Amino acid sequence: MDEQKRNALRGFLQIGIFIGGTGLVLAFIEPRDSPEFVLSVCSAAMGAALVVAVAVMIRRSV
Repeated sequence: MDEQKRNALRGFLQIGIFIGGTGLVLAFIEPRDSPEFVLSVCSAAMGAALVVAVAVMIRRSV
């Protein structure tokens, strides 16, 4: 895998960890009956999906 693709995947992985991590932290802070809780859980799921997608792409390209 060339360096440009590796850097792009690393960037997507960092974005996924940031989005998923902050969503997960906020899910524990926000009250469960608020709309912010739902958005936090959704953003944690999107971050996790992005991390999994990057991991699959890395496995397939190696």
